[in-house]
Amino acid sequence: MRSLRFLGLFSLSVCTALLGLGTARAEEPITVGTRTSIRSEILDEERPLMISLPAAYEDGRSRFPVLYLLDPSTRFHHTTATVRTLARIGHLPEMIVVGVVNTDRTRDLGPEWNRAEIEDDMRATVERAGGADRFLQFLADELIPHVESTYRTSPFRVLVGHSFGGLFAVHTLNQRPDLFQALLAISPSLWWDDGAIVDRARELLPERPELQSRLFVTIGDEGGDMLAQTQAFEEALRHLAPEGLSWEVRYLMDEDHGSVPVPSVHYGLRAFFPRWRVPPFVVEEGIAAVDRHYASLTADLGYPVAASENQINRLGYGALGIGEIEKALSFFQANVERFPKSANVYDSLGEAYEASGDLERARDLYRQAVDLAEQDDGAALDAFREHLAAIEEKLAGAD
Repeated sequence: MRSLRFLGLFSLSVCTALLGLGTARAEEPITVGTRTSIRSEILDEERPLMISLPAAYEDGRSRFPVLYLLDPSTRFHHTTATVRTLARIGHLPEMIVVGVVNTDRTRDLGPEWNRAEIEDDMRATVERAGGADRFLQFLADELIPHVESTYRTSPFRVLVGHSFGGLFAVHTLNQRPDLFQALLAISPSLWWDDGAIVDRARELLPERPELQSRLFVTIGDEGGDMLAQTQAFEEALRHLAPEGLSWEVRYLMDEDHGSVPVPSVHYGLRAFFPRWRVPPFVVEEGIAAVDRHYASLTADLGYPVAASENQINRLGYGALGIGEIEKALSFFQANVERFPKSANVYDSLGEAYEASGDLERARDLYRQAVDLAEQDDGAALDAFREHLAAIEEKLAGAD
């Protein structure tokens, strides 16, 4: 579908109104997620959650990696926007984002303070901290099982945390290295307890030769103990990290502590899926080569990966845009074979046949798109009807 090709993040009803493709509907909200909660026996409280599902979740079949986001009250919108944008252009898989809302941030994210003297201005903070292990137990024993039983998930989990959340991400690597397949520690407060968490990493990393994980650490222009402990952690990783731990520490010196999360999410997620983007030479070889590319990603990531409907559609439109109609037809036909219940795949294949000059075949496909969309009153129904009406007018004129 034309609007889906260009504006996949918006609801299709909004797109058709903006592009003048059909009769404008009543105003509809543009949403990025929902609020819900889970009762935690471990924390003895109701824990609020913010959930964002990918657009492709509605197809009822696909499974998705899950990004667990700490501090979502301030980080949810830019994180979900980054995930959706990079997924739409083929640089990331579509992902479920689960924001774990704070109720007592210092309590949950701060490990116990044991080693260093406590300065007066830190005393109240330190006395509230120490619940990181219990919060980690909540994630492992309650939240993750709840998410994986409620939603269609893939066995690939990402944890993202900033500041104290970054400290907690490194604490998680130390304590439960198998819980997440990738951890993004943004400007982590590794100075906590005189850098005890860095020393703990030095002890544990050599004991885990079998560790298979991904770690990305960032820091802005912050200096002091923030910088010193980050550099100490980088040195520990350089000398002690097992071969199976893919890691990077990136210094974003144009950012401060408040702004560094925005680029960090972009760079970190790209680092966790470095080969996700289908290279141009693979696209040139066609759908079979694309399938081989995703088979190699399956081996790398450890869970089944296949090209999504949107990804194949994008490749088809790319070929159509440069006049490679036969290649476009092969991509769109593959989508019809793999996603036969999607109205959009028939509409897209119809566009390719219309471009090839086979107007009757295009009309039949547009009609199939309309018929399928009418069954569930799909948001794109008006646009599909317009495509069908336009091709019928063309055919009538040809007669």
